[in-house]
Amino acid sequence: MVITKGDIVSQAEREVFASRVQTVNPKAAIIHINGLTGQGTYEFGSLIMDDNEEIDTVLERKLRFPLPSAVCSYCLGETRIGSSYQLGNIRKINFEEQ
Repeated sequence: MVITKGDIVSQAEREVFASRVQTVNPKAAIIHINGLTGQGTYEFGSLIMDDNEEIDTVLERKLRFPLPSAVCSYCLGETRIGSSYQLGNIRKINFEEQ
């Protein structure tokens, strides 16, 4: 299990999250990678390239639940703001006082 985005939380939060991952999947090897500093990438690369290490994949397995189908245009990379650039299932929240 590769855990990223550790630079935006505290060390305690990283450890709690890793502990919860280990609880849910006790067989998982946990590797922390920091995309900003590159910390952990050598260990991850070594694990992948190690011929003696067998990596269990999810190929040909099935998901327990369907993935969310609500995807916004901003999640897909749209950078322009406005209703003419919005795609997908759109519901507006009316903030006007009644």
